[in-house]
Amino acid sequence: MIASFATYSCMYAFRKPISAGTFEDYLLFGVNYKVIIIITQVLGYLSAKFIGIKLISELKHKNRALSILVLITISNIALLLFAITPFPYNFLWIFFNGLPLGFIWGIVFSYIEGRKVTDILATFLSISFIVSSGFVKSIGRYFVEILNISEFWMPFAVGTIFLPLIILCIWMLEKIPKPTEEDILSRSPRIGLNAVQRKALFISFAPGLIAILLANMLLTVLRDIKDNFLVEIFKSIGLSTNISIYTQTETIVGITVLLLLSMLVFVQKNKKAFFIIHLIMLLGILLMFIAALFIQYKIADTFTLVILHGIGLYAAYIVFQSLYFERFIATFKIAGNVGFLIYLSDFVGYLASCFILILKEFSGFSTNWAQFFILLSYIVSIFGIIAVFLAMLYFNKKSSVSTQL
Repeated sequence: MIASFATYSCMYAFRKPISAGTFEDYLLFGVNYKVIIIITQVLGYLSAKFIGIKLISELKHKNRALSILVLITISNIALLLFAITPFPYNFLWIFFNGLPLGFIWGIVFSYIEGRKVTDILATFLSISFIVSSGFVKSIGRYFVEILNISEFWMPFAVGTIFLPLIILCIWMLEKIPKPTEEDILSRSPRIGLNAVQRKALFISFAPGLIAILLANMLLTVLRDIKDNFLVEIFKSIGLSTNISIYTQTETIVGITVLLLLSMLVFVQKNKKAFFIIHLIMLLGILLMFIAALFIQYKIADTFTLVILHGIGLYAAYIVFQSLYFERFIATFKIAGNVGFLIYLSDFVGYLASCFILILKEFSGFSTNWAQFFILLSYIVSIFGIIAVFLAMLYFNKKSSVSTQL
Protein backbone atom coordinates (compact mmCIF):
# COMPACT_ATOMS: atom_id res chain seq x y z
CA MET A 1 0.00 0.00 0.00
CA ILE A 2 2.74 2.43 0.98
CA ALA A 3 4.85 1.68 -2.08
CA SER A 4 2.02 2.14 -4.61
CA PHE A 5 0.46 5.15 -2.85
CA ALA A 6 3.78 6.95 -2.43
CA THR A 7 4.91 6.30 -6.01
CA TYR A 8 1.77 7.71 -7.57
CA SER A 9 1.67 10.58 -5.08
CA CYS A 10 5.19 11.54 -6.17
CA MET A 11 4.03 11.45 -9.80
CA TYR A 12 1.58 14.22 -8.94
CA ALA A 13 4.51 16.40 -7.91
CA PHE A 14 5.47 16.50 -11.59
CA ARG A 15 1.96 16.88 -13.00
CA LYS A 16 -0.07 19.09 -10.67
CA PRO A 17 2.20 22.02 -9.64
CA ILE A 18 1.09 23.68 -12.90
CA SER A 19 -2.44 23.77 -11.46
CA ALA A 20 -1.22 25.67 -8.39
CA GLY A 21 -0.30 28.62 -10.58
CA THR A 22 -2.85 31.15 -11.83
CA PHE A 23 -0.84 32.98 -14.55
CA GLU A 24 -3.37 35.83 -14.21
CA ASP A 25 -1.21 38.38 -16.04
CA TYR A 26 -0.67 36.25 -19.13
CA LEU A 27 -2.96 35.79 -22.14
CA LEU A 28 -2.53 33.81 -25.36
CA PHE A 29 -5.10 33.80 -28.19
CA GLY A 30 -7.22 35.98 -25.88
CA VAL A 31 -7.39 33.20 -23.28
CA ASN A 32 -5.85 32.97 -19.81
CA TYR A 33 -2.46 31.29 -20.18
CA LYS A 34 -3.24 28.71 -17.49
CA VAL A 35 -6.09 27.34 -19.60
CA ILE A 36 -3.71 26.97 -22.56
CA ILE A 37 -1.19 25.17 -20.32
CA ILE A 38 -3.81 22.80 -18.87
CA ILE A 39 -5.21 21.95 -22.30
CA THR A 40 -1.68 21.25 -23.57
CA GLN A 41 -0.90 19.01 -20.60
CA VAL A 42 -4.19 17.14 -20.96
CA LEU A 43 -3.45 16.59 -24.66
CA GLY A 44 -0.15 14.98 -23.69
CA TYR A 45 -1.81 12.89 -20.99
CA LEU A 46 -4.58 11.97 -23.43
CA SER A 47 -2.05 10.83 -26.03
CA ALA A 48 -0.47 8.53 -23.44
CA LYS A 49 -3.85 7.01 -22.64
CA PHE A 50 -4.44 6.28 -26.32
CA ILE A 51 -0.99 4.73 -26.77
CA GLY A 52 -1.40 2.92 -23.44
CA ILE A 53 -4.47 1.03 -24.69
CA LYS A 54 -1.94 -1.12 -26.54
CA LEU A 55 1.28 -0.70 -24.53
CA ILE A 56 -0.13 -1.12 -21.03
CA SER A 57 -2.46 -3.98 -21.96
CA GLU A 58 0.59 -5.80 -23.40
CA LEU A 59 2.90 -4.74 -20.54
CA LYS A 60 5.62 -7.17 -19.51
CA HIS A 61 6.96 -7.02 -15.97
CA LYS A 62 10.57 -6.72 -16.99
CA ASN A 63 12.12 -3.23 -16.63
CA ARG A 64 9.00 -1.68 -15.04
CA ALA A 65 11.07 0.22 -12.46
CA LEU A 66 13.42 1.64 -15.09
CA SER A 67 10.43 2.65 -17.22
CA ILE A 68 8.90 4.68 -14.37
CA LEU A 69 12.20 6.44 -13.66
CA VAL A 70 12.78 7.33 -17.32
CA LEU A 71 9.22 8.64 -17.74
CA ILE A 72 9.47 10.80 -14.62
CA THR A 73 12.84 12.19 -15.73
CA ILE A 74 11.48 13.15 -19.16
CA SER A 75 8.53 14.88 -17.49
CA ASN A 76 10.78 16.91 -15.19
CA ILE A 77 13.08 17.93 -18.05
CA ALA A 78 9.98 19.25 -19.83
CA LEU A 79 9.22 21.38 -16.75
CA LEU A 80 12.78 22.75 -16.84
CA LEU A 81 12.39 23.65 -20.52
CA PHE A 82 9.05 25.30 -19.69
CA ALA A 83 10.85 27.48 -17.15
CA ILE A 84 13.74 28.58 -19.39
CA THR A 85 11.84 29.01 -22.68
CA PRO A 86 10.39 32.53 -23.13
CA PHE A 87 6.64 33.14 -22.95
CA PRO A 88 4.47 32.37 -24.93
CA TYR A 89 6.34 29.49 -26.60
CA ASN A 90 7.06 27.61 -23.37
CA PHE A 91 3.55 26.10 -23.12
CA LEU A 92 4.52 23.61 -25.87
CA TRP A 93 6.85 21.79 -23.47
CA ILE A 94 3.93 20.96 -21.17
CA PHE A 95 2.70 18.45 -23.73
CA PHE A 96 5.90 16.48 -23.08
CA ASN A 97 5.34 16.86 -19.36
CA GLY A 98 1.90 15.21 -19.55
CA LEU A 99 2.76 12.53 -22.13
CA PRO A 100 5.16 10.36 -20.07
CA LEU A 101 3.11 10.73 -16.89
CA GLY A 102 0.08 9.19 -18.56
CA PHE A 103 1.75 5.77 -18.49
CA ILE A 104 2.58 5.71 -14.77
CA TRP A 105 -0.83 4.55 -13.50
CA GLY A 106 -0.86 1.40 -15.61
CA ILE A 107 2.67 0.44 -14.63
CA VAL A 108 2.09 1.00 -10.90
CA PHE A 109 -1.25 -0.84 -10.97
CA SER A 110 0.40 -3.85 -12.61
CA TYR A 111 2.33 -4.41 -9.36
CA ILE A 112 -0.84 -4.85 -7.27
CA GLU A 113 -3.60 -6.26 -9.51
CA GLY A 114 -4.90 -9.83 -9.39
CA ARG A 115 -4.67 -10.34 -5.61
CA LYS A 116 -7.20 -11.18 -2.91
CA VAL A 117 -6.38 -7.84 -1.27
CA THR A 118 -6.25 -5.80 -4.50
CA ASP A 119 -9.41 -3.93 -3.40
CA ILE A 120 -7.71 -2.24 -0.47
CA LEU A 121 -4.38 -1.89 -2.29
CA ALA A 122 -6.05 -0.23 -5.29
CA THR A 123 -8.21 2.00 -3.09
CA PHE A 124 -5.19 3.19 -1.17
CA LEU A 125 -3.36 3.82 -4.45
CA SER A 126 -6.31 5.76 -5.84
CA ILE A 127 -6.59 8.01 -2.79
CA SER A 128 -3.35 9.56 -4.04
CA PHE A 129 -5.55 11.23 -6.71
CA ILE A 130 -7.10 13.34 -3.97
CA VAL A 131 -4.59 13.76 -1.15
CA SER A 132 -1.44 14.32 -3.21
CA SER A 133 -3.17 16.74 -5.57
CA GLY A 134 -4.21 19.01 -2.71
CA PHE A 135 -0.83 18.62 -0.99
CA VAL A 136 1.12 19.50 -4.15
CA LYS A 137 -1.07 22.57 -4.72
CA SER A 138 -0.31 23.75 -1.18
CA ILE A 139 3.43 23.28 -1.79
CA GLY A 140 3.16 25.09 -5.12
CA ARG A 141 1.34 28.07 -3.55
CA TYR A 142 3.94 28.13 -0.73
CA PHE A 143 6.76 28.34 -3.27
CA VAL A 144 4.99 31.20 -5.09
CA GLU A 145 3.57 33.20 -2.17
CA ILE A 146 6.20 32.65 0.55
CA LEU A 147 9.41 31.85 -1.31
CA ASN A 148 8.57 34.23 -4.21
CA ILE A 149 9.48 31.66 -6.86
CA SER A 150 8.12 32.48 -10.32
CA GLU A 151 5.04 30.52 -11.43
CA PHE A 152 7.10 29.42 -14.43
CA TRP A 153 9.92 27.97 -12.28
CA MET A 154 7.71 26.65 -9.46
CA PRO A 155 6.60 23.39 -11.21
CA PHE A 156 10.20 22.36 -11.89
CA ALA A 157 11.23 23.26 -8.33
CA VAL A 158 8.43 21.17 -6.82
CA GLY A 159 9.18 18.20 -9.08
CA THR A 160 12.90 18.28 -8.38
CA ILE A 161 12.54 18.03 -4.60
CA PHE A 162 10.48 14.87 -5.08
CA LEU A 163 13.03 13.06 -7.27
CA PRO A 164 14.93 11.32 -4.41
CA LEU A 165 11.65 10.18 -2.86
CA ILE A 166 10.28 8.67 -6.05
CA ILE A 167 13.49 6.69 -6.54
CA LEU A 168 12.98 5.20 -3.06
CA CYS A 169 9.32 4.46 -3.90
CA ILE A 170 10.25 2.66 -7.13
CA TRP A 171 12.71 0.50 -5.18
CA MET A 172 9.88 -0.36 -2.76
CA LEU A 173 7.60 -1.35 -5.65
CA GLU A 174 10.19 -3.83 -6.86
CA LYS A 175 10.09 -5.53 -3.43
CA ILE A 176 6.38 -6.39 -3.73
CA PRO A 177 5.98 -10.19 -4.04
CA LYS A 178 4.19 -11.74 -7.01
CA PRO A 179 0.55 -12.91 -6.65
CA THR A 180 0.25 -16.30 -4.93
CA GLU A 181 -1.60 -19.33 -6.30
CA GLU A 182 -4.47 -18.45 -3.97
CA ASP A 183 -4.58 -14.93 -5.42
CA ILE A 184 -4.72 -16.29 -8.97
CA LEU A 185 -7.52 -18.71 -8.10
CA SER A 186 -9.63 -15.97 -6.46
CA ARG A 187 -9.16 -13.28 -9.12
CA SER A 188 -8.21 -15.10 -12.37
CA PRO A 189 -4.73 -14.98 -13.98
CA ARG A 190 -3.46 -11.64 -15.29
CA ILE A 191 -1.92 -11.84 -18.75
CA GLY A 192 -1.30 -9.47 -21.64
CA LEU A 193 -3.97 -8.94 -24.31
CA ASN A 194 -3.17 -8.60 -28.01
CA ALA A 195 -5.29 -6.60 -30.46
CA VAL A 196 -7.56 -9.53 -31.36
CA GLN A 197 -8.18 -10.38 -27.70
CA ARG A 198 -8.90 -6.75 -26.82
CA LYS A 199 -11.46 -6.48 -29.61
CA ALA A 200 -13.14 -9.75 -28.63
CA LEU A 201 -13.36 -8.69 -24.98
CA PHE A 202 -14.97 -5.35 -25.83
CA ILE A 203 -17.49 -6.85 -28.27
CA SER A 204 -18.51 -9.51 -25.75
CA PHE A 205 -19.60 -6.86 -23.21
CA ALA A 206 -20.12 -3.84 -25.51
CA PRO A 207 -23.49 -2.46 -24.23
CA GLY A 208 -22.45 -2.49 -20.58
CA LEU A 209 -18.95 -1.21 -21.28
CA ILE A 210 -20.26 1.67 -23.41
CA ALA A 211 -22.66 2.72 -20.64
CA ILE A 212 -20.05 2.60 -17.88
CA LEU A 213 -17.43 4.31 -20.07
CA LEU A 214 -19.92 7.14 -20.60
CA ALA A 215 -20.41 7.44 -16.83
CA ASN A 216 -16.66 7.52 -16.25
CA MET A 217 -16.22 10.06 -19.05
CA LEU A 218 -18.60 12.43 -17.28
CA LEU A 219 -16.95 11.90 -13.89
CA THR A 220 -13.48 12.39 -15.40
CA VAL A 221 -14.51 15.71 -16.96
CA LEU A 222 -15.81 17.06 -13.65
CA ARG A 223 -12.96 15.67 -11.60
CA ASP A 224 -10.28 16.94 -14.01
CA ILE A 225 -11.71 20.45 -14.22
CA LYS A 226 -12.15 20.63 -10.45
CA ASP A 227 -8.61 19.35 -9.91
CA ASN A 228 -6.97 21.69 -12.41
CA PHE A 229 -8.91 24.82 -11.43
CA LEU A 230 -9.45 24.24 -7.71
CA VAL A 231 -7.76 27.54 -6.84
CA GLU A 232 -10.12 29.48 -9.13
CA ILE A 233 -13.22 27.52 -8.04
CA PHE A 234 -12.53 28.11 -4.34
CA LYS A 235 -12.10 31.83 -4.97
CA SER A 236 -15.29 32.09 -7.02
CA ILE A 237 -17.51 30.34 -4.44
CA GLY A 238 -16.18 32.58 -1.68
CA LEU A 239 -14.12 29.93 0.12
CA SER A 240 -11.03 31.07 1.98
CA THR A 241 -7.94 30.41 -0.12
CA ASN A 242 -5.19 30.18 2.46
CA ILE A 243 -2.32 27.94 1.43
CA SER A 244 -3.38 24.95 3.52
CA ILE A 245 -7.05 24.78 2.49
CA TYR A 246 -6.35 22.57 -0.54
CA THR A 247 -4.62 20.01 1.69
CA GLN A 248 -7.37 20.26 4.34
CA THR A 249 -10.33 19.65 2.05
CA GLU A 250 -8.73 16.98 -0.10
CA THR A 251 -7.27 15.08 2.87
CA ILE A 252 -10.66 14.89 4.60
CA VAL A 253 -12.25 13.70 1.36
CA GLY A 254 -9.46 11.21 0.74
CA ILE A 255 -9.58 9.61 4.18
CA THR A 256 -13.38 9.34 4.08
CA VAL A 257 -13.40 7.70 0.66
CA LEU A 258 -10.57 5.35 1.71
CA LEU A 259 -12.51 4.16 4.77
CA LEU A 260 -15.64 3.65 2.68
CA LEU A 261 -14.12 1.77 -0.23
CA SER A 262 -11.69 -0.33 1.82
CA MET A 263 -14.72 -2.16 3.25
CA LEU A 264 -15.06 -3.91 -0.11
CA VAL A 265 -12.05 -6.08 0.74
CA PHE A 266 -14.38 -8.01 3.07
CA VAL A 267 -16.73 -8.89 0.20
CA GLN A 268 -15.15 -12.06 -1.13
CA LYS A 269 -17.79 -12.92 -3.74
CA ASN A 270 -16.79 -11.08 -6.89
CA LYS A 271 -20.29 -10.78 -8.36
CA LYS A 272 -21.67 -9.31 -5.14
CA ALA A 273 -18.78 -6.83 -4.89
CA PHE A 274 -19.19 -5.87 -8.55
CA PHE A 275 -22.80 -4.78 -8.01
CA ILE A 276 -22.03 -3.05 -4.71
CA ILE A 277 -19.57 -0.95 -6.73
CA HIS A 278 -22.43 0.16 -8.99
CA LEU A 279 -24.48 1.16 -5.92
CA ILE A 280 -21.55 3.15 -4.50
CA MET A 281 -21.24 5.02 -7.81
CA LEU A 282 -24.99 5.80 -7.84
CA LEU A 283 -25.00 7.05 -4.24
CA GLY A 284 -21.81 9.06 -4.75
CA ILE A 285 -23.22 10.83 -7.80
CA LEU A 286 -26.47 11.56 -5.94
CA LEU A 287 -24.54 13.08 -3.00
CA MET A 288 -22.58 15.21 -5.46
CA PHE A 289 -25.81 16.52 -7.02
CA ILE A 290 -27.29 17.46 -3.63
CA ALA A 291 -24.06 19.18 -2.51
CA ALA A 292 -23.92 21.23 -5.75
CA LEU A 293 -27.55 22.28 -5.24
CA PHE A 294 -26.83 23.37 -1.67
CA ILE A 295 -23.69 25.27 -2.77
CA GLN A 296 -25.70 27.16 -5.39
CA TYR A 297 -28.39 28.24 -2.93
CA LYS A 298 -26.00 28.64 0.05
CA ILE A 299 -28.08 26.30 2.21
CA ALA A 300 -25.20 25.27 4.49
CA ASP A 301 -21.55 26.02 5.27
CA THR A 302 -19.61 26.16 2.00
CA PHE A 303 -16.55 24.37 3.39
CA THR A 304 -18.69 21.41 4.50
CA LEU A 305 -20.56 21.30 1.19
CA VAL A 306 -17.31 21.30 -0.79
CA ILE A 307 -16.14 18.30 1.25
CA LEU A 308 -19.45 16.47 0.70
CA HIS A 309 -19.29 17.20 -3.03
CA GLY A 310 -15.74 15.84 -3.08
CA ILE A 311 -16.74 12.68 -1.20
CA GLY A 312 -19.55 12.01 -3.67
CA LEU A 313 -17.43 12.72 -6.74
CA TYR A 314 -14.40 10.74 -5.63
CA ALA A 315 -16.37 7.81 -4.19
CA ALA A 316 -17.90 7.30 -7.65
CA TYR A 317 -14.72 8.11 -9.59
CA ILE A 318 -12.22 6.17 -7.50
CA VAL A 319 -14.32 3.03 -7.06
CA PHE A 320 -14.44 2.92 -10.85
CA GLN A 321 -10.76 3.69 -11.40
CA SER A 322 -9.46 1.27 -8.79
CA LEU A 323 -11.97 -1.56 -8.34
CA TYR A 324 -14.51 -1.70 -11.16
CA PHE A 325 -12.52 -3.58 -13.79
CA GLU A 326 -10.65 -5.64 -11.19
CA ARG A 327 -13.96 -7.12 -10.02
CA PHE A 328 -15.35 -7.18 -13.59
CA ILE A 329 -12.52 -9.45 -14.74
CA ALA A 330 -12.93 -11.67 -11.68
CA THR A 331 -16.74 -11.84 -11.97
CA PHE A 332 -16.71 -12.99 -15.58
CA LYS A 333 -13.48 -15.02 -15.18
CA ILE A 334 -11.67 -13.16 -17.97
CA ALA A 335 -8.03 -14.04 -18.61
CA GLY A 336 -6.50 -10.60 -19.11
CA ASN A 337 -5.64 -7.43 -17.19
CA VAL A 338 -7.25 -4.13 -16.26
CA GLY A 339 -4.77 -2.09 -18.28
CA PHE A 340 -6.71 -2.18 -21.56
CA LEU A 341 -10.05 -1.20 -20.02
CA ILE A 342 -8.62 1.44 -17.69
CA TYR A 343 -6.64 3.13 -20.48
CA LEU A 344 -9.60 2.97 -22.84
CA SER A 345 -11.83 4.64 -20.22
CA ASP A 346 -9.17 7.23 -19.40
CA PHE A 347 -8.68 8.07 -23.06
CA VAL A 348 -12.41 8.69 -23.52
CA GLY A 349 -12.58 10.70 -20.29
CA TYR A 350 -9.61 12.98 -20.96
CA LEU A 351 -10.68 13.50 -24.58
CA ALA A 352 -14.01 14.81 -23.30
CA SER A 353 -12.31 16.91 -20.63
CA CYS A 354 -10.09 18.58 -23.20
CA PHE A 355 -13.07 19.19 -25.50
CA ILE A 356 -15.11 20.83 -22.71
CA LEU A 357 -12.23 23.13 -21.75
CA ILE A 358 -11.70 24.22 -25.36
CA LEU A 359 -15.45 24.71 -25.84
CA LYS A 360 -15.73 26.84 -22.70
CA GLU A 361 -12.84 29.12 -23.57
CA PHE A 362 -13.24 29.52 -27.33
CA SER A 363 -17.01 29.35 -27.89
CA GLY A 364 -17.80 32.66 -26.19
CA PHE A 365 -19.54 30.85 -23.30
CA SER A 366 -19.20 33.37 -20.49
CA THR A 367 -19.52 32.32 -16.86
CA ASN A 368 -17.41 32.28 -13.73
CA TRP A 369 -15.84 29.15 -12.34
CA ALA A 370 -18.48 28.72 -9.59
CA GLN A 371 -21.37 28.77 -12.07
CA PHE A 372 -19.52 26.50 -14.50
CA PHE A 373 -18.61 24.03 -11.74
CA ILE A 374 -22.20 23.82 -10.44
CA LEU A 375 -23.73 23.52 -13.93
CA LEU A 376 -21.27 20.78 -14.83
CA SER A 377 -22.06 18.96 -11.56
CA TYR A 378 -25.77 18.88 -12.47
CA ILE A 379 -25.11 17.56 -16.00
CA VAL A 380 -22.68 14.89 -14.80
CA SER A 381 -25.05 13.80 -12.01
CA ILE A 382 -28.16 13.38 -14.17
CA PHE A 383 -26.55 11.56 -17.09
CA GLY A 384 -24.10 9.71 -14.83
CA ILE A 385 -26.88 8.11 -12.78
CA ILE A 386 -28.67 6.98 -15.95
CA ALA A 387 -25.48 5.48 -17.43
CA VAL A 388 -24.44 3.61 -14.25
CA PHE A 389 -27.95 2.24 -13.79
CA LEU A 390 -28.05 0.93 -17.37
CA ALA A 391 -24.63 -0.69 -16.95
CA MET A 392 -25.76 -2.36 -13.73
CA LEU A 393 -28.87 -3.79 -15.40
CA TYR A 394 -26.86 -5.10 -18.35
CA PHE A 395 -24.12 -6.77 -16.31
CA ASN A 396 -26.68 -8.27 -13.92
CA LYS A 397 -28.42 -9.92 -16.87
CA LYS A 398 -25.09 -10.95 -18.42
CA SER A 399 -23.87 -12.54 -15.19
CA SER A 400 -27.14 -14.43 -14.77
CA VAL A 401 -26.79 -15.90 -18.26
CA SER A 402 -23.15 -16.83 -17.55
CA THR A 403 -24.18 -18.58 -14.33
CA GLN A 404 -26.87 -20.59 -16.12
CA LEU A 405 -24.40 -21.65 -18.80
